[in-house]
Amino acid sequence: MRTLQLVIAAAAILLAGTVAAQNLPRYYQNADYQRTGRIDSVQIEAQKLVIDDIPYTFSSSLVVHSPRAYSVPISNLKVGSTVGYKLLNARGRLIGEIWLLPDDYDQRTPRR
Repeated sequence: MRTLQLVIAAAAILLAGTVAAQNLPRYYQNADYQRTGRIDSVQIEAQKLVIDDIPYTFSSSLVVHSPRAYSVPISNLKVGSTVGYKLLNARGRLIGEIWLLPDDYDQRTPRR
């Protein structure tokens, strides 16, 4: 039983360290994005994004996080960027928050 507890604790530490190991700031460690993907299209004026071939709209109060600053202008969203994003409602396609991720980000990290 003790061995099982140690294995579970080690796995939890490794998963929690995935973001930290990629030299991302602390606010990325607590990021609660639901999905990750690569931006295919950005239409700021129309408030539309295409991520992994799926069209989304984004909230007028969209917050974009960057490894360099907690909040950056929407203009930092570029085609080809890897992002994590949080939908405002589970059944819709309205994005409320985006995290810009490094191109080598490990997308195998489990997300909801």
